[in-house]
Amino acid sequence: MMKRFFTILFVLSLIMVMPIHAVGFPTKEVQVIIPWAAGGATDLIFRALAATTGKYLGKAVVIVNRPGGGSAVGYTEGAKAKPDGYMLTSGVTPLTILPHQVTTAYTYKDFDPIINVVSDPSMFLIRADAPWKTLKEFLDFAKKNPEMITVGNSGAGGGVHLVALAFEKAAGVKFNHIPFSGGGPSVTAILGGHINAVSVSPPEGISHVQAGKLKILALFAEKRLEMFPNVLTVKEQGIDFAMGMWRGLVTPKGTPPDVIKKLHDAFKQGMDDPVFKKNAMDMAVNLSYLGPEAFGKLMAREDEFFGKLIKEIKK
Repeated sequence: MMKRFFTILFVLSLIMVMPIHAVGFPTKEVQVIIPWAAGGATDLIFRALAATTGKYLGKAVVIVNRPGGGSAVGYTEGAKAKPDGYMLTSGVTPLTILPHQVTTAYTYKDFDPIINVVSDPSMFLIRADAPWKTLKEFLDFAKKNPEMITVGNSGAGGGVHLVALAFEKAAGVKFNHIPFSGGGPSVTAILGGHINAVSVSPPEGISHVQAGKLKILALFAEKRLEMFPNVLTVKEQGIDFAMGMWRGLVTPKGTPPDVIKKLHDAFKQGMDDPVFKKNAMDMAVNLSYLGPEAFGKLMAREDEFFGKLIKEIKK
């Protein structure tokens, strides 16, 4: 009888312990690593999302910038974090790019997907007073002066750097690529006249385009941006090229599924919040929701795609 009593007690204790992770989570703030400096597209987007998600999660969502190594510093820290849901990382296109270019301590497989938030085209910005008025003038100069045009990016091996490399191959030109610690510093450099052009994705530089300080020279999109309906895509200008960036959230591999679900649900509510939607519209970013399974499949496809693309570019 006593043995049966302890057996029942043991089973009940297991039942009580098993769901405690989901029921008790979170008990403290949740941090999100941004592997670039403050002020870039990923930083701006997830700061806006963090502001609307906290009330649905029940605890604050705090952004932590970890720039360095073309995103390797931040992703390495994120991959090695405890898989308990309290340290997330912004899962962005470079997560499936950099490991194909240099040796890294991680790949996308070291993370579990939570949610994809944005999918945006990339673009080249130049100063409004630049000598080139059209994309044709810009490319004609580049063809006559190989590697003379300096094009900034948010870090060597990053998404917008690869976009610039792929575009120069498609256009038959050679640029001089200048890496920075993030999209924010690269936009600051173009504003200061330290580089000729910069490869970015919205919302990087958008406010300066609206203010007339910068202009979109090349839009690598399938269709024009709603905010700038008069800006032609490069496809409309005779170059068959389109490429962009996706931005979501990932957590270290092995995070309990119930914790991932709770995070997903809260960030999805944050995405659907009218305040975030308004901020996204003002930043000219394209919201593109994917749940954990679909986001995981996207990362797998992109990893395969960029692996092949990088081999072709190096030829």
